[in-house]
Parts: sequence; structure tokens; C-alpha cells
Amino acid sequence: MIKPHDVEFHLPADIDYRYGETNYFLFYIPEERLMAQIYTVSRKAIGVMAVDVLILGCLTESRGEYLYNDVQQHLPVPEKLSDYTTPNGLHVQVTKAPRDYRVDYVGFDNTEIHFDFTGLMEPFDIHDPDHSPKAAKDKSAQVAGSGMGEAYGGHFDLTGQVKGALKLRGKEYNIDCVATMDHSWGARPEVGLHPMGWMNAHFGPDLAIHWINTWDPDQPIGSQQALAHGYVLEDGKVYGLTDIKLRSTRMGSLNTAMEVIATDIRGREFHLHGQAEVGAPWVAYVCAISSVQEFRWTLPNGRIGYGMVMDNLPLKDTNLRRGRRWTDTQPSVD
Repeated sequence: MIKPHDVEFHLPADIDYRYGETNYFLFYIPEERLMAQIYTVSRKAIGVMAVDVLILGCLTESRGEYLYNDVQQHLPVPEKLSDYTTPNGLHVQVTKAPRDYRVDYVGFDNTEIHFDFTGLMEPFDIHDPDHSPKAAKDKSAQVAGSGMGEAYGGHFDLTGQVKGALKLRGKEYNIDCVATMDHSWGARPEVGLHPMGWMNAHFGPDLAIHWINTWDPDQPIGSQQALAHGYVLEDGKVYGLTDIKLRSTRMGSLNTAMEVIATDIRGREFHLHGQAEVGAPWVAYVCAISSVQEFRWTLPNGRIGYGMVMDNLPLKDTNLRRGRRWTDTQPSVD
């Protein structure tokens, strides 16, 4: 179970330079085809924090087509995570632990983000068997089944209402959506991250589905992804997922369409069809090929929702599969 103090740093006695603690917030403005995310990684042992503010307005494989990107890798780490300000203009404050947050960002090029995140549930602890049917009691089994290895040694997901305003190069937009944030802590080496996905579909405050999945690109299409942890939030109650079936269509690094069947502890199935509307490659870590996409989800009854589809594929794995060099079959140059 997540307690109010879990919004703060978790600092083990054997902490070293690999240990990381994250905050991740995002929002969508579907009618404008806009999405934005704010991601921080704190490495307390060496006193640095990475801050990444990203705004997207199209579906692209080029980072040069971002609308806005303020990513700074070596900012000083704050004293606490419940209320911190960064040199590049980000302020995050927990207004009611552990569910509610205020996020403000004043950047460059007349761009600002201001919103309140109000939790619609208690934080979902992936290692608590009362929350996740996939939770394990043994620490090594928890790491193996987390979906992100030791990086998810501690992890919670939280779906909430996001309300506020975006000013993008002087033009103002209203923010009013349901989205999911998360907070992770554990050993997070940059080489050795796991192939995985972090995904959700929000149909309003009364219905949302969120999951973390493993990903093995060597398996056949339709069998590559499997459930690590997840939940259904329906009418204010949370039901852990017991199974998920995913089938993805990809364009390069982007996940552009998905068919999903999610089953919760009640035995209830949710059938989702999703298509990417906004997205791009994302360099959260230079050793990985990640992508983030805002998906438009449809239920069989025609109800429309929106959510994040995030994939992470370490370059180490990609290099093993696709790395090559020049051979003597190449034309010679005299």
C-alpha cells in the first residue's frame, strides 16, 4: 500500500549512482491534437536531476518535429519530491499526499504549463497483492515481474483529473482531461533497461484502464506483449487486471494501432481498439529507443477515450538483433 510519505524520496542504505527516482505527468488536448508530458529523474546519490518537458502536435518519427522540447540532464537534485523547483522553471507540489499535485512550468519561447492533478483513486501499488493480482511477495520475483526490472523496485500508478492551462508560444489552450501519472524508485542503470510498455485508456472519470506490459520483439506478432500489472478504474472502484492480450501495428519506432482485450479480477473483459493520433520517438535515456503516442481508443459501444501508449526498447537489445558492419560484399572504391 502507498502511504503519504511515498511521494518523497526512497533512499536505501546502499544507494549508488544508478539509483533513480521518477515523477511522470501528462495531459492531452484531443480537440487540438496536442499532448504534453513532464518527466523527472532524480539521482540523489550523485546530486543530479534530469527534467524533460515535451509537447507534441503530430505523429512523426522525427524529433525535429516536436512542437516544444526542454530536456536538461544535469540539474541539481532537490531536497524533497513533495515540493520542488528546478532551474528550468518547473515547480511540482504535492497538495494532498499521496493523490493530489500542482504542476507549474514556465519555460522559454513564451511557453507555460499550469495544472492541478486530482487523484480519482488511491495510488496503485504494483507490489501489493491487494492491488495487483500479479504482485509477488519475494523481492527478486517482484523485480522479475515488475515490467521494468529493478527500476520498478517501487512503483505506483495513479489516474486522476487534470485541469489547467497550456500556453504554447503565446497561444493559450484549456486543459481538461483524465490521465495517469506515476512515481518509480529503484536501481535504474541506463544500460540494461527492459523492453516494456506503459499504456492506458481513459473514457472519463468513471472508466479508465491502465497497464504495464512486458515486450519480447523476438516472439511472433500477437505474442510479444504480456501483462506485468494493471487495473480498471470503474465508477470509483479499482479492479486489478489478471490478463491482457495486445496486438500492435508499428511504423518504425512508433506503435500506431492496437487491439486490446483486458480482463480484470471480476472476469470482466474490455475490448479496445486504438489508433495513434499524436506521437514521436522520445529519448528518455540515450541508451534506449522509446516512443510516446496519444491514442484515440474506441469501445465496442462506440465510446471514445484517450490515453498514452509508451514503448521502451533498449538499444542493447536492438543492436543484438539489427547491428551490422560493412562486409566484403560492399562495392570497393579504387
